[in-house]
Amino acid sequence: MLAFFVLHASLCPVFFISGVICVLIQADVFHAYQVVRKNNVPAENIITFAYDDIASNPKNPFRGKVFHDNMHEDVYNGVVIDYRGKDVTRNNFLNVLKGDKKLEAKNKKVLKSGPDDNVFLFYSGHGALHAVELNDILAYMHSKKSTTNLCCTWRRATPALCFEILFLQIWELLTSAKEDEESWSIFCTDKDIDTCLANEFPYAWITDSEYHDLKTRTLDQQYEEVKKGTAESHVMKYGEMLGHIVKETFRDIVTDVTTHHKLTLNGLSKRDETMCFQALFDQFRTHCFTIQQVPEVARQTNHFMELCKAGYKAKTLIDSVHNVC
Repeated sequence: MLAFFVLHASLCPVFFISGVICVLIQADVFHAYQVVRKNNVPAENIITFAYDDIASNPKNPFRGKVFHDNMHEDVYNGVVIDYRGKDVTRNNFLNVLKGDKKLEAKNKKVLKSGPDDNVFLFYSGHGALHAVELNDILAYMHSKKSTTNLCCTWRRATPALCFEILFLQIWELLTSAKEDEESWSIFCTDKDIDTCLANEFPYAWITDSEYHDLKTRTLDQQYEEVKKGTAESHVMKYGEMLGHIVKETFRDIVTDVTTHHKLTLNGLSKRDETMCFQALFDQFRTHCFTIQQVPEVARQTNHFMELCKAGYKAKTLIDSVHNVC
């Protein structure tokens, strides 16, 4: 199952679907919305950005409808759009992710997730969002513990213009192409509609989501399948970055302990070592990361056992965890 459909605790995932002016970009967004709703995600947990100038456009030969492929199945009907037209801006997008109180005061939807929530971000567009801006907002979300799991699916004509692989605070990210590639459009020869109807990467992701059981399908499984369905560019997955953050976190905790504290115990019994480790790891899971979130945690926990064996008090070690996380 996809990361954003992993229901942990009793809280629902929160979704962001964002798109702008082009027909195919908005069709990506509308189809994604339909798939999410079919998976029983409440409409109130979806925040949708779309310019919304297609369905009622005089040039649309199928007035009131938007298609995402040559089958001409309408993906527009039923979509609730929260930010449309002039409200589809970079600043609004970033402020929504921040949970901006001013927007909320205007009765606009904003992200109101907490540390037990899962957030899925689907972005399709040519917008002017820069890598540093997005990196900063993700770092902000991480610092505010706005989510347990964040999964991003990102389609842009040239992903490098947006990312340049600057992500430092990312949970899972799928992009439509390598940093030096363009992504491509499909369904461009429809005789009734003189435009392309979809982007190759989002269409592969959306249709995979539509025809598989998302309660059992993993992100890795979907990544492998979407790669096969994206022939003109190389789909990329960036999830290992959080593993590096975990390594740095453990390193910082060890440094904090060994730099600012002295050994106070002359060795612990095996039982006390185990109790020290358990107390320390419980705090790490609460304030930093869990193994379920980042498997790398399991490979780094030996550092905690070594600190307990060395003779540091459990309280000293826990204080360092709180200082770092």
